[in-house]
Amino acid sequence: MRKSISLFFCILALQLFLPHPVQANKPLRVGVYDNYPMVFLGNDGKIEGFLIDILEYISSKEKWKIDYVPGSLTDCLERLEKQEIDLLVGLEYSRARNRLYDFTYENILSDWGIVYTQKKSDINQIVNLDNKKIAVVHNDIHYNNLRKLAEQFKLQCRFIEAYEYDAILELIAEKRVDAGIVDRLYGLESERYYNVSRSPIILSPADIHFAVPKKKHGELIRTIDKYLAPLKADKRSIYHQSLDKWTPKNAQWALPKWFAPLLTLAGGLIVLFLGTGLILRAQVKGKTAELSLINDELRAEISERRRVEEALRLTQFSVEKAGDAVFWMGSDARFIFVNDAACSSLGYSREELLSMTVHDIDPNFPEVAWQEHWKQIKERGCFIIESRHRSKEGKIFPVEITVNYLEFERKEYNCAFARDISERRDAEMEREKMQAQLRQAQKMEAVGTLAGGIAHDFNNLLQAVQGYAQLLQMRKGEDESDQRELRQIIRAAERGADLTQQLLTFSRKVASELRPIDLNHEVESVKLLLERTIPKMIQMEFHLAKDLKIVEADPGQVEQILMNLAVNAKDAMPEGGKFIVETANVTLDENYCLSHPQARPGGYARLKVSDTGHGMNKETLEHIFEPFYTTKETGKGTGLGLATVYGIVKSHKGHITCRSEPDEGTTFRIYFPTIECEEKIVTREEPLAAAQGGTETILLVDDEEPIRILGSQILKEFGYTVLTAADGESALQLFREENQRIGLVILDLIMPGMGGKRCLSELLKLNHEVRVAIASGYSPDGPTREILKNGAKGFVSKPYDIRQMLNVVREVLDGD
Repeated sequence: MRKSISLFFCILALQLFLPHPVQANKPLRVGVYDNYPMVFLGNDGKIEGFLIDILEYISSKEKWKIDYVPGSLTDCLERLEKQEIDLLVGLEYSRARNRLYDFTYENILSDWGIVYTQKKSDINQIVNLDNKKIAVVHNDIHYNNLRKLAEQFKLQCRFIEAYEYDAILELIAEKRVDAGIVDRLYGLESERYYNVSRSPIILSPADIHFAVPKKKHGELIRTIDKYLAPLKADKRSIYHQSLDKWTPKNAQWALPKWFAPLLTLAGGLIVLFLGTGLILRAQVKGKTAELSLINDELRAEISERRRVEEALRLTQFSVEKAGDAVFWMGSDARFIFVNDAACSSLGYSREELLSMTVHDIDPNFPEVAWQEHWKQIKERGCFIIESRHRSKEGKIFPVEITVNYLEFERKEYNCAFARDISERRDAEMEREKMQAQLRQAQKMEAVGTLAGGIAHDFNNLLQAVQGYAQLLQMRKGEDESDQRELRQIIRAAERGADLTQQLLTFSRKVASELRPIDLNHEVESVKLLLERTIPKMIQMEFHLAKDLKIVEADPGQVEQILMNLAVNAKDAMPEGGKFIVETANVTLDENYCLSHPQARPGGYARLKVSDTGHGMNKETLEHIFEPFYTTKETGKGTGLGLATVYGIVKSHKGHITCRSEPDEGTTFRIYFPTIECEEKIVTREEPLAAAQGGTETILLVDDEEPIRILGSQILKEFGYTVLTAADGESALQLFREENQRIGLVILDLIMPGMGGKRCLSELLKLNHEVRVAIASGYSPDGPTREILKNGAKGFVSKPYDIRQMLNVVREVLDGD
């Protein structure tokens, strides 16, 4: 029987007391306050005392590093409650304090308070304290108990609070108070230094313990308890050595005066009965040997029982105060024990839970499946699973359960530890969401880079088609039959150029022409166009904020956003519906931006475009901003509409989201950063002048031979002499040889080897007055902006538009 009990507690102890020692590399923060001889600051500035000796001994055994944090008792208690210290030495236990802090199970010693008075005072009992000024230490347990006694006896005491016991003795000696209450050991050691008297009044006997923050360092408490009991039992231990060293000699109470006569009378009685004792001794001696043997057996039995009871109390205390919920159950799934954490997590009282089963709190383990589950428990023994618990209010929350199968006295048990993992699940879901958004952003960036490269090559192909068609058109009369076909070729090339621009916009390689605009004004401008574009069976609604803030945007690209979204909405509502445009001022805070990594905190003007169409599923939503992705029939869409919208929004440093469900419509939210601007700037484009020719010599530099040939023909057609170079190196060589003849260099921006930017720099070194025009498919406000600032005089767009090209050439040649 005894072996079974020991085995039971050993198994349980393994589960409850797995060591979690104080980290060796993290100092233990210990709060100390002046309380001689328990703890005090020595003459050499070192913390000393009876409690310090014990703590240092345990620390040396456990390899702890200790940082002492000195302060008053009030300071230490506040730090302990705020968890700014890990341990407080020498704190009297009380029920009130036990609600705020955790104490070691083993006490260090017992102590009490003593009332000190002025010399020749008549204060010798509690009632004499009425209408007296009494010095006390703030937050001291003796002060709290004295105040309660005063209330019970209806005494009118005036309490004067101090921070240390020596201040109390000093106040009494200076006759600034009538009395004061001081810790016994401190008073017995220090009373000789002050002109005070010790009264016979004692208060609040209490046990002194080590204390830690509530529900914090349970392992620290268990470690200290492990040492305290053996140290107290061993008379040669550091405990008793230090107690003898620091305890005042006058701590021993003096014998009363009436004790000596009583002792004399007792001695006479002893002599009287001595003779009788000698007669009886022989009779008792035999029985004594027999009783001694029985006593030895009883002592061994009592010692073993005490050890078992101590283990039982410690085990029960540890399980009750465990941070995780603990459930003991049998094979019938009925609870036979639950701890405090189990009750608080589920909202049931202990009595309610003990009348319930696992099926009542865990939806994953219904009664019909319990036998199969218990079979798995027996087979696996100890394992971890995730499940769900249902609270008394019906709330379902995820838990991680550690299952422990045990057999005791031929009965089967499961000791389960359950931990609420709601926060961990939320964090995992948030992390997965952010990773998905990051992957999407990276994919869009990669697709944008690819689209930009395709657009550049496509531009070069269109260059030849559009340029030669324009040359043929110029050479033929207006009434010739080929004009109509040439116009169709040119329009097709222009549509291809528009497609290229959309690709470049998506990849953000065409910069937006930004200026302060009123977003409401741009919506109103597009409204008329939409009314002619959207079928009458679709109802349009516009809800525009009256106080909408100014944004910096490209009006043409804002119009393009609205038109692209409107066309998509129209296609999504073939049988009619609602198309709604709204504007509003919004602020994106840090919390929103944490869940939307591409957004930045700040003020925005939000453009919200909604429809009541057929909507999109999750798979479609993941691809809507990719170029050439479309769900429309072949020939009914390019797949660049939303890709262009995405590129425009990103080029405006904005943010776009889409929310859609099948058969529930679609909503786009576009956020434009707002600016502080008192006036809206309106720019007007000058009309393009008629094309003019000339007789100057022009050096045309381009790595694509078809473009060199086309450009040369266009310029020669209008009277210019043309020299050509296929790369930057040969262009420099030709310029050195023909410097005096060359009036203008048309320089391609992107070429293999020496690019346009470096070639321009070298040309300016040869002749700082050289006239250079940059040719590029990018906008002059995009990647070419820097090179235009560094010395280029003009910009020719690609594919070449003959009129624009000739006008730029003429402007640069005629300029200063």
